Amino acid sequence: MARCPTETAAVSTPVTIAILNYQRRDALRRALEAARGQRYAPLEILAVDNASTDGSQEMVRDEFPDVHLVALPANIAAAARNEGVRAAKGEIVFTLDNDVLFTTPEDVARGVAAFERHPRAAVVNFTILGPDGVLSRRDWCHPRDPDRWANTEFVTDYVLEGASACRREAFVASGGYWAPFFIGHEGWDLALRLLDAGHELVYTPDVRVRHMVDPTVRPSSRIYYTFTRNAVWVALRRHRPRAAAASIARDLALMAFAAARAGELSAWTRGVIDAVRGSGRALDTRRAMSRETARRLAQIRALKPSILARARRHARERLI
Repeated sequence: MARCPTETAAVSTPVTIAILNYQRRDALRRALEAARGQRYAPLEILAVDNASTDGSQEMVRDEFPDVHLVALPANIAAAARNEGVRAAKGEIVFTLDNDVLFTTPEDVARGVAAFERHPRAAVVNFTILGPDGVLSRRDWCHPRDPDRWANTEFVTDYVLEGASACRREAFVASGGYWAPFFIGHEGWDLALRLLDAGHELVYTPDVRVRHMVDPTVRPSSRIYYTFTRNAVWVALRRHRPRAAAASIARDLALMAFAAARAGELSAWTRGVIDAVRGSGRALDTRRAMSRETARRLAQIRALKPSILARARRHARERLI
């Protein structure tokens, strides 16, 4: 059933689009142009720049005088989204990476409509397509089989950091993304905090964005390193003891499998070592989810494919 009539979207709800950038001037330009093309009001557009030196900030000032530039003094990676949300005037904030583009002029209106359907939702996650317009399986982080569920709206357990929208008030109250992660799994950590605060996280197929993947931006070894390290830290910070041990064992095994296939076991090993070295910082900020939240999480994950099925999918599709 089509659910996206723009006339029913709450046009009185102020919205901000916050686009994160680092050293990708041309990609940022394309993302800002796509944001400008949205048919929604009132709409604010922010460019959140991580101290780029490639002329990104000058480009925004010269070519997009209507865009509010949040220029940061240093590259703080994913935590820069916190600054964008705090600077936003909108009640709902769309947070996009600079290589994520809206696909229709109605995407913001559709996102607002999803929040209206789910008043308990703190976050609405979008469908991510690849550059070819086909569902991006490597960007699918939800606890359901994409072949069966990609076109269905459901409650999920994840926040897609660069392709989602949040209620500003809920995001700020949660504390936003934990800066020590730098990049990788910060959305998972935030998701568990929002769930523990009683919010819902929703996936919608009504907002489709295109991820113009550029493999030159982040070296592949960094992915295996940070995802391994940060998976351990998320478990230490958010899970109850038994669940933390199971989560660490499962995720280290999955990452070892993926890293070995990619010839990146050294990056995985460094991730494990630094996870242990930094465990004190993770434990110092530990706030394990309540038993009630753990039960809710188990219900949300009831249809999650098994670890064997996920390993086979990684092997078949080379997702990492």
